[in-house]
Amino acid sequence: MEPLLRRRLNLEKKTEIWIDTNIIIYTLRTNAQFSVQARQLVKDAAAGDFTLRVSPIMIHECVFVLQGRQFGVNKTEIKDALISLINLKGIDCEEKTVVEEALINFTGKGIDFGDAYLAAHARAVTPAHVITYNVKDFLALGVTVETPEQFRTNASNKENDGEA
Repeated sequence: MEPLLRRRLNLEKKTEIWIDTNIIIYTLRTNAQFSVQARQLVKDAAAGDFTLRVSPIMIHECVFVLQGRQFGVNKTEIKDALISLINLKGIDCEEKTVVEEALINFTGKGIDFGDAYLAAHARAVTPAHVITYNVKDFLALGVTVETPEQFRTNASNKENDGEA
């Protein structure tokens, strides 16, 4: 990175910068106006100029955008591209192992990324227990799952048994 730009951006010390979904999209997909700059940003991070931070919600938005009408990218390509991106030098993804697991299950189990993420997150932080009406998908992901009615009945039974 040029010294003038480094000073202008106040990057004299190694800095962590959060990136938005559009930076990730323009890094992965070609856009005449933005891709060159987005890719250069990732290269500068890889060179150690700064760290680009990625939150799981940005990954979720990337999945949504890439699957949409504008890009129409298949799940496997999305998974491969995003896992590669979050493992690049200079990229720091929050909950990286959870995000990777979610991307793998999103592709391998045929469920949406949000559900795959929630199951992976629940396993990582415990308890791996989810309340939903979408029981089938979560059972496929190996977490304890109940509907709200099941949860309330089980909680009531525990109360009556003196466990609560």
